[in-house]
Amino acid sequence: MRIELGDLWTIGEVWLNGKNLGVAWTAPFAVEAGDAVREGPNELVVEVTNTWFNRLAGDAKLPKEQRTTRTNVTTSGQLPWAQQEPLRSGLFGPVRLRYRD
Repeated sequence: MRIELGDLWTIGEVWLNGKNLGVAWTAPFAVEAGDAVREGPNELVVEVTNTWFNRLAGDAKLPKEQRTTRTNVTTSGQLPWAQQEPLRSGLFGPVRLRYRD
């Protein structure tokens, strides 16, 4: 069996019932479920990593004392970080459990 994450941007680490199934970072964004699947309810956790661009753009909108990042790069595309809109990021699915044929 495999877990297909569907639309994911950009990296997801997958856990099923407490067992680490690995990292999905390229299409088709899927991992093998192996023996982690059990009968009845299962707990699926996907830890999604955001982009550095989004971190810098979000941090720049905070008061200086609340920022956690530092960089000597103050702009992207000639716009200051505080004026940037975040890039699309996250787990959008659909998430499916597939049996192999």
